[in-house]
Amino acid sequence: MKTGLFFIAIFFLMLCPDTASAQYYNPYGGGVDRSIGSEVRQNKPKKNSKEKVDMAESWATYLDKELKLDGLQFAAVKAIINDNKSNIEEISKSNIHVQEKRDKMREIMDKIDVEVLKLLSKDQSAKYLKMKEDNEKKAMTY
Repeated sequence: MKTGLFFIAIFFLMLCPDTASAQYYNPYGGGVDRSIGSEVRQNKPKKNSKEKVDMAESWATYLDKELKLDGLQFAAVKAIINDNKSNIEEISKSNIHVQEKRDKMREIMDKIDVEVLKLLSKDQSAKYLKMKEDNEKKAMTY
């Protein structure tokens, strides 16, 4: 009986160090695995799986769908947006305060609006102004 208890005690003593060492001596470098979530701590650029969408094309297509633009108006709207595209991208990538970015973007968008409104008929411009007003209301709710 004493030998049986002795072997059981030896067996448990041999297992105790193994359970403690399981946390510290794993085959992947030792210690607790802290690689989970490491991509959050690193400042890597985000990988965009989406392909780049042409801003001018998408906006002109949206206006064409909403305002029923003719071919000349579509091409002119696309050209106006392409002319201002570099300024918009430059402002969005700059390291200035958010309010300054918003003000500069507002100036560019107002300039675009004036140029687009020159191309539209009365009905189209009324609908365009209504769309702009609705978008501003939506932006205020965020």
